[in-house]
Amino acid sequence: MRLLGYALPLAVTLVSSVWADDAPVGVGDKDRVVFFGDKLVDPPGFGYMVESFIRVKYPESRARFWHVGVREYAKIETANELFNDKVAVLKPTVVVLCWGLGDGGMSRHSDVRVAKVTEEFATLVERCQRLGARVFVLTPPRPTVAKKNILSVNEYDVTVLKIGEAMKRVAEGKGVTVLDWYAASAAGQRAGDPAAWTQRDGLGPTAQSNAVAAKLIMDAWGLRPIEVAITVDWSSGTVSTTHGTAELARVGDETRRLILRDFPMPFHTGKRRASFNNHLACGDYCRILLKVEGIPQGTVLLQAPETRRKPVELSSRKLREGYNLAVSSPLTRAQPLVLLVDRIETKNQAYSVAERVRKQFQAGTPEPELVESYKTNLLSRKQYHEGMVKIIERTPRTLDLTIDMVFTASGSEP
Repeated sequence: MRLLGYALPLAVTLVSSVWADDAPVGVGDKDRVVFFGDKLVDPPGFGYMVESFIRVKYPESRARFWHVGVREYAKIETANELFNDKVAVLKPTVVVLCWGLGDGGMSRHSDVRVAKVTEEFATLVERCQRLGARVFVLTPPRPTVAKKNILSVNEYDVTVLKIGEAMKRVAEGKGVTVLDWYAASAAGQRAGDPAAWTQRDGLGPTAQSNAVAAKLIMDAWGLRPIEVAITVDWSSGTVSTTHGTAELARVGDETRRLILRDFPMPFHTGKRRASFNNHLACGDYCRILLKVEGIPQGTVLLQAPETRRKPVELSSRKLREGYNLAVSSPLTRAQPLVLLVDRIETKNQAYSVAERVRKQFQAGTPEPELVESYKTNLLSRKQYHEGMVKIIERTPRTLDLTIDMVFTASGSEP
């Protein structure tokens, strides 16, 4: 790549490679991916992180994603009861199974119950395989406190552990890839605060735990990280980027304006809209590294021009070492990224609502005068979901971004 000359107060530009990568190794362009489980899957958690990553990393992929779950900690029998209506109808080519957290019924370990889970889970895996789908099994994550404190954590932990081990044996016996979420979450709990890994009920995973599951899937699918590098020389004013184009201009004595065009987005890892957290386990799948060479000792504020949002305050040392822009508000709150995230969320919510309408319709026989309205309601929601899929496919996966770097000299760096 050739760096163009720099002349203050105007800018220089470097054109670099195209962002789009080849399709993922583990999930092809036209795969139909179903995450099937209980409350671990719906509302989406780890599956949403994976879907968001593929959407921004592989913008040409036309893979489809469904998060199909029961909004309670249901038992594995429920999975088989719902299989035809909720999974087979979608004609999946990839199925990620995540059950087991509620299979113990909040009771102490029972060999009889484990035997029943083993039988039912074997049936579930076989049904997925008969569809011709590649199957991945996530063991249930480790709980911290039993629901409503019915049992101590150690008692129900043993129950979930034994059930997860049974599911693991079944999957391995059928040649299915096992992703051990239980072991990974247990290791994380031992290394830090166990309560940080589960929600208030002691069962549901937090973003920290969901990110571990997402990383297990992303590793198994052979996905490649988002790796972008922007290098600024504060003294000479040159700038380079590995993706998109970069331009630098001086705005006042101590401000440099970085202008990025056709620039990649980070993926979504949290509940907050368009957020990315590089401290999560799957955070190493996104590094948008800004390095500022030759900058004096002091403090730098990063902010979008003409915004009321609080700027990001960094030491010059941090920028010399490299700062991951993926976590900065100028990028995470950029409108094109917020739009993409909102559309993915809307698509998933539309499917979930459609499923609830269908369940209501099937739960009982409605009055004759309401039958057609139920059918119309369900059809419109399905059409809305399919429409959002098409809208997401044509939604841009790159953005234009302007960031002001405002320098303040100081005797020491924070």
